[in-house]
Amino acid sequence: MKGANSVESAREPYMEEIRRSILEKVCKRMAEEYGIQMRQQGDTERFDCVLALWIDVQRAIHFRESHDREPEGCTPWNCPDARVRAAWEALTNPKNVLALESLYFQLPEVPQMEMAREALQACRERRNEE
Repeated sequence: MKGANSVESAREPYMEEIRRSILEKVCKRMAEEYGIQMRQQGDTERFDCVLALWIDVQRAIHFRESHDREPEGCTPWNCPDARVRAAWEALTNPKNVLALESLYFQLPEVPQMEMAREALQACRERRNEE
């Protein structure tokens, strides 16, 4: 376990650089496209949590597709797999709205943006139901 901790410690400065880069890109895009000025000092802890949840959804989908005999292309919001649904429910928790918005504006790929848009919509709907 000692080796794992040292590897994790070595990655930390690199991860912080990635976080700052993402936040800068999100702020720039929000300003250019929507005229919204975001604080450079964002809630990085919440964003990190949502990014981890996003990765959990991706892993659950990948696991399902690699282990299912008939891996139909399922979307996480209508997937019958319990792992995918649980990861989706965690991601779309209403407290994640702002971080999901930031993630949405940072994603470069159209399929990923579509999933982020769906997550954001589901998250807002759940927030309105509370």
